Amino acid sequence: MVYTDVQHRTWHKLFGMLESRIGRFACREYLDGFAALAMSRDRIPHLAELNSRITPATGWEVVRTPVRYSDAVDWYNQFAQKHFLITDYIREEKELEFTPEPDMFHDIFGHLPFLMIPEYAQLEELFAPAFLRADDATREQIKRLAWYSTEFGMIRERGEMKILGAGLLSSAAEMDRVMSGEVPIEPFSCERVIEHAKSVWEFNSILFVADDLQAYHDDLKRFFDAIPERVNEPDPPARSAPPARP
Repeated sequence: MVYTDVQHRTWHKLFGMLESRIGRFACREYLDGFAALAMSRDRIPHLAELNSRITPATGWEVVRTPVRYSDAVDWYNQFAQKHFLITDYIREEKELEFTPEPDMFHDIFGHLPFLMIPEYAQLEELFAPAFLRADDATREQIKRLAWYSTEFGMIRERGEMKILGAGLLSSAAEMDRVMSGEVPIEPFSCERVIEHAKSVWEFNSILFVADDLQAYHDDLKRFFDAIPERVNEPDPPARSAPPARP
């Protein structure tokens, strides 16, 4: 994939906006993964260099897709194979602080450092089996659980509130809003979270916090283990060139 000078410049500006913020606000797991992934601040990283670090660390593989937003069934079929999709699209410069559409920067900068951490990868690996066997109503609940954990979750670390969610870690404006105390934050539990819809086109009006990564893992596993097999027709298998992402 060849990127334009404008795309590389956007990456550089976003990286500069967020680097100091993540140093103050990101959880330990993210910071460890960020250091190990060693991304360039000046250019968009190539797929091969990302996979050369991620796959040996956790067995996951990064896969590019030209599609900007997603069908969750395709997404979780890929997840089941430990494939993490990243889009080719990167936001426009007028959207540097916040974009409602998950772009390449969000995918790479927000999510991929976590895939250097085995304990986090194990958390991600809970989602696909549960989603793919669930009925449609439960799938909507699983989407909300992903939203308020891996996308916008918070974590307690030595008495301080830190960010776990990739959506926050890749958005300067929303990160500042949350860490300034403007957003109510409640204790995470699956039963509480599934009552709240995702806030795709605006800032989140509520977020949730768990004591640590293991607490997220344990509560999600408890909820997912209770999901029965769906009784309707199974979904089609994953395609080799996925067209969509959630």
